[in-house]
Amino acid sequence: MKVRRSSGESVAAGYFSTIAGRRLVRQVGVVIGAFTVGYLLNVFWLFPAPLFSKDHAVPRVLDIGATEAKQKLESQGFRLRIEDQQSDVSAPKGAVVWQDPPPGVVVPPNTQVSIIVSEGPPDVPVPDVADFPRLLAERVLAAAGFKLGRPDTVPASRDAGIVVQTRPGPAVGRPAGTPVTLVISSGPAEVTVPTVVGLPVQVARERIEVVGLRIGTITGRAVPGRVDGMVLEQRPTGGARVARATKMDFIVTRKE
Repeated sequence: MKVRRSSGESVAAGYFSTIAGRRLVRQVGVVIGAFTVGYLLNVFWLFPAPLFSKDHAVPRVLDIGATEAKQKLESQGFRLRIEDQQSDVSAPKGAVVWQDPPPGVVVPPNTQVSIIVSEGPPDVPVPDVADFPRLLAERVLAAAGFKLGRPDTVPASRDAGIVVQTRPGPAVGRPAGTPVTLVISSGPAEVTVPTVVGLPVQVARERIEVVGLRIGTITGRAVPGRVDGMVLEQRPTGGARVARATKMDFIVTRKE
């Protein structure tokens, strides 16, 4: 059984069998061949590259620890290099604060990623609070970000309650939150003995304790016509310079 071709197919077949049709076929073939050769030359010789690229984006390692950043980069085929360390007021010590190439940049495998790691907040200089009253010195240290250590007292030429020095000393850099010890004057190492003769013994006791002296022996002596409990004599005498906490002996009047 014969199948009759349509008139369109007959015309097309007839055209391509002519000289003009065969010439057109050859020209199309030349164009396609030239394009294919040019493409292959470009891909494999001028700009060689794999057919399926293995390049991928650099992961973000900012704000994480250096150890975690190393693991994250190496797991994705990159290498880590710690470029430097620098202080950072907002990043904890050991956290990554800079990376190059930045996150998201597409690079070849085994590319080196450089990072900068935080050293933590910068050190704060200890304020100079020498000669400040204790309460004022404590407020200044707290405002600078330091904690208060256990205070120490020493005899000094300054009045009692005045700061003599700090440990660490002024201008020494320390991280915020470091304890700072105040060394506070307990008063002069030597004091002048007040004159308390003629005063009631209780008033005399208060006078000597104010300057850092203590009561020693109190001896009574009968004196006709004198009120009981008045200081007749004192040792050491008034005006003498003695060490703090020296004991004073009194002779006071008593009833016969």
